[in-house]
Amino acid sequence: MDKTTKSLLDRRTFLKDASALTVSAALAASTASAASSTPAAPGPRVAAVLFDSRYSSSREFANTLAREGAAVFEVRGDIAGLWYGPLRGHLAKAAGCVAGLTAHSDLTVSRSFGRELRLALRYEGAHDSRGSRAIAHRLRGRVDLDEITSALLRANSDWGESLAQAIARTRWSQSASQWNSAVAQTFALDDHPGFLSSWVLVPSEKL
Repeated sequence: MDKTTKSLLDRRTFLKDASALTVSAALAASTASAASSTPAAPGPRVAAVLFDSRYSSSREFANTLAREGAAVFEVRGDIAGLWYGPLRGHLAKAAGCVAGLTAHSDLTVSRSFGRELRLALRYEGAHDSRGSRAIAHRLRGRVDLDEITSALLRANSDWGESLAQAIARTRWSQSASQWNSAVAQTFALDDHPGFLSSWVLVPSEKL
């Protein structure tokens, strides 16, 4: 191989390597740009869900959040033992929100025990079908309720599942300064007890 040919080959190799480095650098820059434009995480996820197995809507609510990764806990029986036992142990390993679709008395007890773990009530829904075949959903929360309200307005008798999906999508890291309220209506299943409460307790430094 003469010197001229060798020089041309060396130059071709250099340009090929330089081109490869340029492409690699462009890909790296593109990846970094994409990563920086990714939306921020929505905040604490639902780590645990409490439900009452006697009611279809409550079971659907729990099953839906379980598919999103939440651990499921039955409230029938000793709810104090639940909060001081398996639920507390789970939250020590998997911190996050606690959601429920239960009797109102279970919400009252859970709100009290949740304060010990620095969990504050951020959302509450009253699902009332007393004296009617329809359920009036009265919602209140220190959070944007649009996601939850829209889900219930689109729902029917499957409202427990729709509600859980909306709760899983809600940005619990964003706290409103005041309590917002909203209403919706759906049909009631035959086993609806007349009144259920949905709720979310969110990790908070201010109680």
